[in-house]
Parts: sequence; C-alpha cells; structure tokens
Amino acid sequence: MNTSSNWVKKGVLLVTAITVVFFCLGSGVASVEKLWTEKTTIANQDVSPVGGTLFRVLAEKLSPAVVNVKPMKKVTKAYSNSPYGNSPYGMPRMTPPQMKPHGSKEFRQRGEGSGFIIHENGYILTNAHVIENSDSVQIALSTGGLFKGKIIGMDAVADLAIIKIDSPDPLPVIPLGHSNELKPGDWVMAIGSPFGLDLTVTVGIVSAKGRSLGATPYDDFIQTDTPINPGNSGGPLINTQGEVVGINTAVMQMGQGLGFSLPVDLAKKLIPELKAHGKVTRSWLGVSVQDISLTDKESLKLGVDQGSLVREVVVDSPAYKAGLKMNDVIVEFDGHTINNSRTLPKQVVYTPAGKEISIKLVREGKTIRVEAILKPFPENVMS
Repeated sequence: MNTSSNWVKKGVLLVTAITVVFFCLGSGVASVEKLWTEKTTIANQDVSPVGGTLFRVLAEKLSPAVVNVKPMKKVTKAYSNSPYGNSPYGMPRMTPPQMKPHGSKEFRQRGEGSGFIIHENGYILTNAHVIENSDSVQIALSTGGLFKGKIIGMDAVADLAIIKIDSPDPLPVIPLGHSNELKPGDWVMAIGSPFGLDLTVTVGIVSAKGRSLGATPYDDFIQTDTPINPGNSGGPLINTQGEVVGINTAVMQMGQGLGFSLPVDLAKKLIPELKAHGKVTRSWLGVSVQDISLTDKESLKLGVDQGSLVREVVVDSPAYKAGLKMNDVIVEFDGHTINNSRTLPKQVVYTPAGKEISIKLVREGKTIRVEAILKPFPENVMS
C-alpha cells in the first residue's frame, strides 16, 4: 500500500513538473510573439513585423528607390562573326582557335552597378568606380522608367558619386541613417543588381567596422556577411529601421561572407561638396605616422601605448609650422581620440581646410598641446 502511494505521489509530481515545463515554454512563445508583433517604425511608417516579415516589409517599401546604373563608354575593338566571346560581369567564354577575329568597329561598352535615390528631385548615390571613365550613364528605375543620368560629382578616393536624373514626378527615397550607431551583430539588408539581376535582396549582419583594405590610408569600411557581388556596387546597405547605413562597395575575391560598405556618415560629409563643386577638397597636415611597437615604446621612452607615432614632418607643412617633431605621439586630433596610425589620416582628410585645430601629443613622456591650421591636400601627396 505504501509502495502504491509512493508511485501515486511520484506520478503527481511528474505531471506537475511537465505542466510547469509546458507553462514556461508557452510563456516563452508568447513573449517571442509579443516581441515580433510590437510596432516598428520603418521609413517613417508603422508596420507590425511578424517573424521574418520585417525584411519583406523593408524590401517592399524601399526597393522602388534602388536603381540600376548603366555606364556607357565608346570603344573600338576587333570583332569576329563567332557567336563566342566575353559575356558580361566577368564570366569569360572560350573562343575556338579556328575562329579568327577580323575587322573592327566602334560600339558602346556597358557595365552595370546599383544606386539609390536620396532626394525626390532625382539625386542618386552610387560608387565612383561604377561610372568612372564613362561617356554617359543610363538609370533604370524598378518601375520601368529609363533616364539619362548627369554626373554631378565624383570622388575616387572615397569611391562616391552623385548622379542626377530629371523626372516629371517626385521619386521614392531611402532616408540616410547613422552608420556610427551600427554594432557588430546588427542585422542589415542589401538591395542591388548583382550580375544584372534587378532588385536582388540579401540579408546578413554587420561583422566589423573600421576595416581597411589598403586601397587608401582613409579606408573605413563596414564589413558585412550580407551577400554582395559584382553589380551590387553603389547599392544601399539598410538597417532594420529602413535607413541607409552604408554604400556597398567591395568584396574580397577569395573570401566568403566578406563584403565591404562605405559608411553613410562619411558619405553625408561629402555630399554637400560634391553637389556644390563636383569634387572633394581634402585637408593636409603633413606628417608620416606609424603604429607604436613595444620596441618604439621602450627605446624612445614614449610613455604611451596607443596613438600615431610621427616618423616624418614635411617642411613648411601645417604640422611643421605647428611645431610637431619626429617621435611625437599624436593622441588627440580636434577633440577625436587617436588610437593608431590609421585613425589620424581619416580625421585629417575630412576636416575642412583652413580650420584651426588642436592637437594633443606626448613628447618624451610629457603631454602638450599645439595648434595647427590645415591646408588643402597637395597633389601627388598621400600623407
């Protein structure tokens, strides 16, 4: 009797435990459902994303503002009657050896990229490398409209360009967000025309920020695992609030999930000057810098672990006139902390020429401040 009673008690406890488990799971499901059904503001409109519907809503609302950019260039090339040759987007085809090219003709060579509308009157952002050396640019809208684009401004260093089209009607726009608010792990979405496939939507996360690819000393890319391919260049990288946080610019050929986007905060700094003057005038300090090594710290008695170590000061440069010397360590520039040699050029080059700035540096273990007036960037100088 006691044995039966014990089994009954155990059974009651087991049922109670199972009930508690299912209650907790039910509560968890309810919490997740509540999380996904809360109102989210996307492009100034309220939507209620459920599950993966968030990205569907983003794609539906923002895709009309993404365009296909088609640069055209006149070239003269030998031709053949062979049906073989080179196909677009870098996918070569074999040419049989028995087929010999003969003759030549002039034709318009076409590439393809992406872009997005930032103002209803027709201003479009894209990459400079998409349209460089082109004779004309065609813009194709997702609605089917085709326009001749006018290049308003282009900056090869930042790889940014502005194109203008004239439309009789107001155009859809994607708002510009704040790339400095991005964190690794944040969800992002890309819309563009990889390999000429219009309005392709891909999703991933921010993998890292402040990446340098070695193209210029001013590289400051957002790294993302969002699939980006040739033809995506110039298209938007979009956050979950429906705002552009980057311009898709480059991929690493031998790597998977390694895409790079120009931060929109940098683009916003350059847009006014590109619209007004068609180019960007950069500032120059006149120093060559490097990271601090342990050997440098000990042998030069620097007294700091981080900063930009000055290795050379150009004669008659703003740095020279401000009194900077070799082996100074710049730790702050115009109120911005300088942690390494890559940080300083990015701060200098996008500070307006003619501005007087304060530089905090460490010299022989002592902290001092100097004032410098930046000059326009000289041609053929990279530091």
